[in-house]
Amino acid sequence: MFKTRFLLLYVCFGGIGLFHKECGAQIRQFNVSGQSDVVVSSTGQLFVGANISQTGYLVKLNTTSAQQELLQFPSGTSVLRLSLSSDESRLVACLSNRSCIEYDANNLAKGPVTVFNNILTGSINVSLVSAPVSGGGNSFYAGSSNGTVNLIGQYGLDGTAGSVSRTSGNLFSVTVSTFTRNWYGGFVAGFYSYFVVLDLSTSPGSETGMRVLRVCDNSNETSVAAMVETELNCVGLRGRVDAASRFAGASLVNAYPSGTSFEPTIVVAAVTPNSINGGSSLSRVCTFSLSSIDSAIANASSRCSSGALPWRSSPSSPSCYSTCNTSSPGAISTPALVQTSTLLSVSLSNKSFDLSYTMSFNYESLTLLLIAFTDQPNQAGQSTLYAYRVTDGASLGVRFSVLPMPGPVTRLTWTSGQNYVYAITSTSVVQVPIEQCSSFTDCLSCAANVNPLCGWCTVEQKCSRRSQCQNSTVSARWVQGNTSQCLSNTSVTPTTYTLERPTNITLTISSGLPSPLTGESFLCLLSTGNGVPISVPCSLVNQTTFIYNITGAISQLNTPKLVVNIGFGSSLLNIPFATSRLTTYNCAAATSCSSCLQTDGVCGWCNVEKRCTAVNSSCSNFTSVTPAGGQTYLDVCPSLLNGPYLLPVAVNRPLVLNTKNLPPQGVFALKAALELPGYQYNCSLQLSSTSVTLPANYTNTTSISCLYTAAQISLPVGTTAMLANISLIWTNSGTVVYPIDPLGVIQVTLYSCSSFSVTSCTSCLAVNIGTGYGCGWCGGTSRCVEPEICPSITNQLLNCPSPVLRSVSPSSGPFGGGTRLTITGTDLGVTVGDIANVTVGGVNCMVEPDGFKPGAQFVCVTGNYSYGGMPQTVPISVTMRSGSVATAQYTYVRPSISSVFPKSGPMAGRTNVTIEGMSLNVGNGVKRVLLNGAMCVVLQSSLTQVNCTSSAQNVTGVGVVTVYIDNEVTINNAVTFEHTNNPNYTSVSPDRIIPAGGIILTFTGTYLNVSQKALLVINGMAGTFPCIQTFTTLKCYAPPLGSNPIGSSLSPGVDYAIVMDGAPGPVGDPLKIAVVSNPIFTSINPNDLIQTVGSVKIIRINGMNIMNVDVLSEIRVTVGGERCTIDLGTTTDTVLSCQPPQNLSTVSSTPSKKRQLSSNGTVIVRVGQSLGYTLGAVNYYASTTQSFPTTTPFPVLGVAVGVGVGGLVFLVVVVVMAIVTVWYRRDSTKKSRQVDNLLIMLETWEANMADECKRAFAELQTELQDVVNVHDKNYPYRDFRSFAMKFLFPTAEDDHPILKPVQFPAGVDPSEARKKLEIFEELILDKKVLLVMIHTLEDQHGRFTLQDRCNVASLLIVALQKNLFYATE
Repeated sequence: MFKTRFLLLYVCFGGIGLFHKECGAQIRQFNVSGQSDVVVSSTGQLFVGANISQTGYLVKLNTTSAQQELLQFPSGTSVLRLSLSSDESRLVACLSNRSCIEYDANNLAKGPVTVFNNILTGSINVSLVSAPVSGGGNSFYAGSSNGTVNLIGQYGLDGTAGSVSRTSGNLFSVTVSTFTRNWYGGFVAGFYSYFVVLDLSTSPGSETGMRVLRVCDNSNETSVAAMVETELNCVGLRGRVDAASRFAGASLVNAYPSGTSFEPTIVVAAVTPNSINGGSSLSRVCTFSLSSIDSAIANASSRCSSGALPWRSSPSSPSCYSTCNTSSPGAISTPALVQTSTLLSVSLSNKSFDLSYTMSFNYESLTLLLIAFTDQPNQAGQSTLYAYRVTDGASLGVRFSVLPMPGPVTRLTWTSGQNYVYAITSTSVVQVPIEQCSSFTDCLSCAANVNPLCGWCTVEQKCSRRSQCQNSTVSARWVQGNTSQCLSNTSVTPTTYTLERPTNITLTISSGLPSPLTGESFLCLLSTGNGVPISVPCSLVNQTTFIYNITGAISQLNTPKLVVNIGFGSSLLNIPFATSRLTTYNCAAATSCSSCLQTDGVCGWCNVEKRCTAVNSSCSNFTSVTPAGGQTYLDVCPSLLNGPYLLPVAVNRPLVLNTKNLPPQGVFALKAALELPGYQYNCSLQLSSTSVTLPANYTNTTSISCLYTAAQISLPVGTTAMLANISLIWTNSGTVVYPIDPLGVIQVTLYSCSSFSVTSCTSCLAVNIGTGYGCGWCGGTSRCVEPEICPSITNQLLNCPSPVLRSVSPSSGPFGGGTRLTITGTDLGVTVGDIANVTVGGVNCMVEPDGFKPGAQFVCVTGNYSYGGMPQTVPISVTMRSGSVATAQYTYVRPSISSVFPKSGPMAGRTNVTIEGMSLNVGNGVKRVLLNGAMCVVLQSSLTQVNCTSSAQNVTGVGVVTVYIDNEVTINNAVTFEHTNNPNYTSVSPDRIIPAGGIILTFTGTYLNVSQKALLVINGMAGTFPCIQTFTTLKCYAPPLGSNPIGSSLSPGVDYAIVMDGAPGPVGDPLKIAVVSNPIFTSINPNDLIQTVGSVKIIRINGMNIMNVDVLSEIRVTVGGERCTIDLGTTTDTVLSCQPPQNLSTVSSTPSKKRQLSSNGTVIVRVGQSLGYTLGAVNYYASTTQSFPTTTPFPVLGVAVGVGVGGLVFLVVVVVMAIVTVWYRRDSTKKSRQVDNLLIMLETWEANMADECKRAFAELQTELQDVVNVHDKNYPYRDFRSFAMKFLFPTAEDDHPILKPVQFPAGVDPSEARKKLEIFEELILDKKVLLVMIHTLEDQHGRFTLQDRCNVASLLIVALQKNLFYATE
């Protein structure tokens, strides 16, 4: 399974020295090695060819870089090049095995569509380009070289091969020895496909140089050579190439060589080593216009055809499969094509970095050039990617990005319409966004950015590419490079606006607005940053000055103080731009003194009218604050302060609230006292579903009392306290005039002391801790109440009753101590510190803060009690800080262990262990168990037993069992546990299962019975029954595979595992098992449906896949509930043969002269434990040979018929004969039934004995293997010959006839004798003949001895070795 981790790095283009937060964020990176390739579709799907550990992989990613599909090629086969067809429906992968494979790009899992074998000459040097076919369809060109053969061919893809005549042949193939052709890239333009190659000389004077090859679609241009090439001269690199020279990329772009017109241009980067440049490597990036290349190729083709230039392959007559030589030494040569321009020329004398790859492409009507340099080649792993804009066809523009790469870049790729470039390094594939314009948030930073792709979209207020800005070609709507066009420099006059003193607002911008489009107008907008901008009236003073009327908008917003932006927006978009900030005030929107006075001194508060205004002359009593005065609204506004506030609901108690600047009830003035009769304060409590108003008494400016009467509020049942919001209001005859400003949310806690479920004095006092409730214990009523309810209330610990202990848990523990006791009672202290000392049997018991419940419970840990070995009951003494003492009793005991089961388990652990003993549940119970020093995880414990699961141990051996109960360590040296070797299985038989499951799998290995329970799990399904375990074997029933059965194929199989003691068992080999189809049984052969009692015949059952299981062990056939013995010799994969029982227990033995149906037996076939078929019934008929007895068992009476007494005598005789006949028939029938029953019993005993012998023999073999090594020198071992003789002929001597060669008497022809023996063998193999012979021998009573029987049986075993199933029937 392919488990290599894939990860793609995410980097981005930014300005020089500017790397944004998005840059460098990890998305995914592919760990690859060796040569690899990447192609990307116009929809963003990425196809990666990666070579890992000499194995090629093809990976498909979606637009979010999530892996969609993964293909793995055979080991040793790597991926060379990838190409997508022009319609992106097909993907071509060329491999190192000289083949190219066509895939469905939308579904790689379908596998190869077409395999093009042996179309490449080399395993490394390959170029690949896809091209459309005229008339419709797709094809690809593959160029390759192996140093001696240069090959290029065109091949049609699926469904288009018929339109490409060269699918089965090569365009050009030539064997050369003077140069090696390196293929660097290819592309399609018009009707032609172009390849850029570098020919490196292999002998002095031979052809060298850089060339471009043009191949035409043969259906478009058949009159000239199909492939013609011309040489390229990149400023001094012509002829200056050797084996170390290389291209660093070749790409086709639309550049601007003439300044305004687009012209396809080839950009080529080349590097020559320092060995031929005076110690300095020379790098060039040159451009060649496609028109000049086509012109040079046309010239070369014409001169070849006219004979002025030789054909390179020198055919007898020129053909389209040849190519003409434009630069062979000694021939008439055309000059090499000189570059249109040189974009880069670098002489690298110090070798501090090296040009590794370039790529140029058109994006957003710009030509971009990426150049990758390797930094410090002697320091592997670092390189830098530079991004340039080609400003014209002759020179580079500004470098706008510098990006670090995780390694030397060997390839760059990009697809039109995509926003990412992909760079391949030796270890990863890097996804590079071409721009990150959105990282700039304002016009100035965006327009100043050196990335030529980014500009500020004025109307939409975003930094983006030109194509992402609507109507970007209109002046000033998309600003790039010139910050003076930004409308960011705006100003507003005045800077504040007050609604009560309205004035016009003047907005000034640095330059004029963009020209509106047809049907568009610019609106004057006011926005708050939230919600939809509001259109406001405005007027134009000049192109840069505007007057706004915002009165209506500010009134609509209804906020005392608000900072807004005023600016412009398109009627088509309604997005504000060219905005400036303005602070506005709407005093009338303030409804409280505090909100009114937080307006920077603009607004003031009318004390009597209770309103906010900016005009103080409209108030009876006006108060305002100014920042210059150093005051805030807190200094002058009446305010309700936070508590905490407590109110007991069961008693009459005033609630005192803290206030500030609060005037008297009848006088509400801040600077002057104004008498206001009828005005008063009230307190309002807001509960969850209602509110309660309380009258208030004014105390002073800092406090006021809310008058509460008992039972005005009731707490919900089961609630001890709850929170309620409280407010202070100023009313006039009950009508709310004004709420006093609360400083936050003011809450009061409502409580009742009696609602706390406490039963002692100290528990009651504990209620006050952290709450301040003031509850106390009323001794007379034994209740926790407020002081107002009980005059003699106890509110101090010293006055509480003495403590009483009610329970101790556990009541007993080990002598070693460490037992955590939970002691309950009454009046056990308000805090844990109230307990001064606790002893158990005179030994200190350490009190723990955890577990303390005031007045009712505390926890302490016992110490080591070393005063005896037998159980002892001792006192518990609890001394309080007040000096009072309480007592109870506790028992110390000594736990013991007596046995462990099982006594051994595997080192891997997981064995369920039971330890028996006494007093094993005292104290806090068993804390830890060690088996031979290894942990055993405790599951449960009782008085006499501990159950635990063993943990792993790293060595085998025997050690004692140790039980830890609290601090007591219990050991019995006679109770030990052994760690044995782990179970291990090495083989499984049979090697297949069926989907229905239920068949027995036998696993062979060692130590397979050391676990307590083993289950077979196949494909996640566990077996129903545990496996039968012995030392060397596991016999497990295979579980059913559910509703997803697998066909008859043996591959790939399903996973299986042995789960031992609830966890995965030993790792065996294999970990997969094949799945074959279920055996199917359909019908009984019609000729076998009728059987005759005592003379039955073979039943043949039709089916399928019968031999997919072990027939004898897994298939059982019954007829009427009785076994039908399978005949393996005549059973096939489609027919099962079995011998039915001679008779059925339901067959009648009543004699009959006619052949009557005596019984029928239902035929059932079962396969394993899970699969069964009911196939109908077989009819049994009684034999027709039975008849009434013909011999009378008594003498026939003579009948003398006399004249007088003859009639009477005759009548008597007839009656007697009738009685005797009835008696005889009854007796005969009874005896016949007894005989039949005896025969059935004998057959049953015989069958049971045979089964018992088979099982005993199998168990004997298994047990012998479990306990002995037959090859051990201490065990008597015999070879097969000796063993067989002793087993079959125990009394035989060494000269036994069976050990001697066959000897024939004199005069007997050996060949004739052998023929007769073969005939005899055939007779022996006939079961009926064999049975007749045996019965005949056994009928010779007295002469056929027991020894004779043994000898004959042994001889038959030897003779029937090929048919031993006879011996088991």
